[in-house]
Amino acid sequence: MRKWLNITAALLCGLGWQVSAHSQNSWAMGTVKIDPTQNLGRWDGWGSSLAWWGRAVGGTANADYYADLIYSTRSVDGYPGLGLNVVRYNVGGGGIDQPAENKGPKLQWQMDIHGYWVNPDSQKPTAWDWSVDGNQRSMMLKARAKGANVFELFSDSPMWWMNSNHSTAGSEAGSDCLAPANQERFVTYLAEVARHAKEDWGIHFGSVEPFNEPSANWWKYPGRQEGCHFDVDTQQTIVQKLRKRLDQLGLSDVMVAAADENNTDVALKTWDDCSEAARAAVGKVNVHGYYRGTEPYRGPNRAALRAAVGNKPLWQSEYGEGDASGYTMARSIVLDIRGLRPSAWVYWQPVEPDSKVYGWGLLNADYVDTQDQVRPGQNTPLIRVNLKFWVFGQFTRYIRPGYRIIGIEDSNSIAAYDPDSHKLVFVTVTGDTQQTVQYDLSTFKAVGDTAQVVATTTAPETGIPDWKQHVEGVRLDGKGTRNLTFTLYPRSVYTFVISADA
Repeated sequence: MRKWLNITAALLCGLGWQVSAHSQNSWAMGTVKIDPTQNLGRWDGWGSSLAWWGRAVGGTANADYYADLIYSTRSVDGYPGLGLNVVRYNVGGGGIDQPAENKGPKLQWQMDIHGYWVNPDSQKPTAWDWSVDGNQRSMMLKARAKGANVFELFSDSPMWWMNSNHSTAGSEAGSDCLAPANQERFVTYLAEVARHAKEDWGIHFGSVEPFNEPSANWWKYPGRQEGCHFDVDTQQTIVQKLRKRLDQLGLSDVMVAAADENNTDVALKTWDDCSEAARAAVGKVNVHGYYRGTEPYRGPNRAALRAAVGNKPLWQSEYGEGDASGYTMARSIVLDIRGLRPSAWVYWQPVEPDSKVYGWGLLNADYVDTQDQVRPGQNTPLIRVNLKFWVFGQFTRYIRPGYRIIGIEDSNSIAAYDPDSHKLVFVTVTGDTQQTVQYDLSTFKAVGDTAQVVATTTAPETGIPDWKQHVEGVRLDGKGTRNLTFTLYPRSVYTFVISADA
């Protein structure tokens, strides 16, 4: 989860093809080969966390409107739904009117997610209140109804009473929050919520993530959001205890995910510091896409982390920054899929409250505090649809779950192929200069005669149109060749869809 900072993302430029330098209005030519024989793994999908926006939006009368925009692929008021299929549900730790809870003066209402184990003096069923957190849970069920099919449970903090200072908003010094005596009760809490979700909500959490940026030193009381530090030794203990508890509850098919560190550098160090027993307890590795604020990290540790974890599933489990144009995000997606090779890519909060710095959200809306109750008379007003929404759709609507990621010889492009529908999709994010590119499809046995091209220009200006979702059909190069030559505007995202036989 992001720290609440006012940061403007640094935009990246340069396509990286081996061509000579050109001015802004010059033309360059590159050839890019796409190779379906390079099978880089099955794509599980695109997603978002719920948490704050789920609590703010889920109880209002037009919650389905937002669920459609984010989790369906249908058009809503002229906006093409993103079709996200991965949902991360934030199991809370906050209490309601608990005199002993150290709520913290800075904790914002939408970031105070209420937890289910309300009576610390008992482990009996009466100690739990399954009616709390109704809004976030409602949005999760709406997401499933719209087509989401992959669910993960994640924790920002244990229940308030499990922490040494009785607060979910960090420890006094940024050290471990969880009282050592409550480790067993913490993993029991997570496992019991997963069991209850399966049996009573009809939600199967494929994985449980007990941490959120656990090695960070910024989870200090009084924080503005739920957060908890876990030393690496504590992390190792927790993942092994959680694996054992899940198994005891008959949830052996639910993976333990870890460690949800802030960036690949920290994630690699955490993984290297873990014992073999702790690594064995981890079924899936999660990592966030932050580094030095919100600028995408361009160093070597994406690939190094991928190599270190071997064949374990890996998610880019959280990403966000303040560039409302979507350009920084598009570059980050390409860097992540090429270097980290995750099977899922998850945005943090798709719906953000309106503010002077609004680029973190794909959408901006006026948050409404319904006290975690459904309020049919209250709506969540939509304020803005950022260009970032359209850019994300360039990826999410076309590279679908079940596709496989394949090779493409360009550092600014990704490609995917669906063997069932024989559909080839590739996405290119351009740099500062206009480019004419020849996509070489000769490795395919056969390709169709035409391609669908979808484009978003993130920096329209003189000579560059203002495209939010430009769609056109083009013919492939003639004379029996299996090539597609196309001219690309600067700072733009292009998605190509072609029928092909691998």
